Amino acid sequence: MTKITAWACQRETAIIAAWVLLVGGVAAIKAANPINPPRDAAESIALLLPFLVVAAAPVLGYRLGTSLFASRQQPALRLAIYGNWRPATPAELGKGEQGWRSFAWFSLVSGILLNVPFRAFEYLTSIPAVTSNDPMWAHILQRAFTIDCALACFAYAMCFAAAVQRSPLFARALVAAWLIDVALQAMIAVQVGQAPGIPAYLIEPMNALLAMNVKKVAISISIWLPYLLISDNLNLLLRKRVRLTA
Repeated sequence: MTKITAWACQRETAIIAAWVLLVGGVAAIKAANPINPPRDAAESIALLLPFLVVAAAPVLGYRLGTSLFASRQQPALRLAIYGNWRPATPAELGKGEQGWRSFAWFSLVSGILLNVPFRAFEYLTSIPAVTSNDPMWAHILQRAFTIDCALACFAYAMCFAAAVQRSPLFARALVAAWLIDVALQAMIAVQVGQAPGIPAYLIEPMNALLAMNVKKVAISISIWLPYLLISDNLNLLLRKRVRLTA
């Protein structure tokens, strides 16, 4: 385990509390300054809900992932079947622990974790608080982008938990997160197309944003999927096997 990962695990509760306070503070500022005024005090409080959902999603994803991926038992069905492999010996498994220190593994896990604040603060900076005095298309877009951000943060936080737990299911969790991410972009595209009265000047930048998000996922898949399947380091670290040499 890298020193950074160990430090983060030791201060898990403090990091989660800081995250909730930070996002909650930004949410309070946005809810206090809506474009159109709310009808009453109850609606003013309700303005916080979408932002609090985004704040809670990665915390719930990490907690659930920590529980679901606690076991290191190898799955009965192997999906990463490329190459010839044999079970690792105890001595080789001991060397596999050093895989935590590899640059590729650290880059992958760090990138997964950074997805969470990037997506959350992209949402917080672009989506305003919406009241009943706003048009229907604003409500539709806020709902779509809230679902997108919350589910993406939830999924990537679960993947990070799987990585920290060194779960053999980590690769499957990450592939599932990629597929969810792409599906969410398609969902938003449909919602944007169906939103009644949406201003024409918003459609092009939103479509560009969705295309960029899909492109980011495609780049991640092209870089990391081969690593997930054939990396000797990852196979030893997570799948407890080594490549057969000729």
